[in-house]
Amino acid sequence: MTQAEKILEHLRKNGSITQREAYLDYGIQSFHRRLTDLKDAGYVIHGQQKRHKVTGQEYTRYFLVRDAA
Repeated sequence: MTQAEKILEHLRKNGSITQREAYLDYGIQSFHRRLTDLKDAGYVIHGQQKRHKVTGQEYTRYFLVRDAA
């Protein structure tokens, strides 16, 4: 299974993913490149800016909006 397929499976199963989750759960270091690969394949993925409750650090959580046609 490719890294992009792992991200896609995670999005379908869990609804969203962060760069940190992709790295810790799947060892994906080129997360944004894999998102670009999915977008280029026709998937619609949107990011939503969040702020960590404890640390205050900003991050982006990505959601699958629509599968490829």
